[in-house]
Amino acid sequence: HEKTVFSQEARQIFQTVRHAREISLLERKDVVFRVDEEGNAYWLEYAGGGGKAHPLPQGLLIIGKDVVFFPKGNSTGGTIRIQNGRGQDNTIEIDPILGTPKFRRF
Repeated sequence: HEKTVFSQEARQIFQTVRHAREISLLERKDVVFRVDEEGNAYWLEYAGGGGKAHPLPQGLLIIGKDVVFFPKGNSTGGTIRIQNGRGQDNTIEIDPILGTPKFRRF
């Protein structure tokens, strides 16, 4: 069960990152994927919108810095890691030039 939750959560974060880029392109505005390591949560933030914080289930950790997506499709780039505390690690790498996320499982 824990493994399923871990995978689902990692996929959800990946989809949210992809969604951030899409919103930025469609609405022609900067969109920030916010990471709150202390609160163990993430959310999207942009002018005229943005969501509430999405906390990770107990036992999972999110590690990374905020990533800004720009209307031309590029981003500040970065790496977001999701850990389950048992040595498993899912990493989402965001390309600064293309703004596209890549999913890596460790």
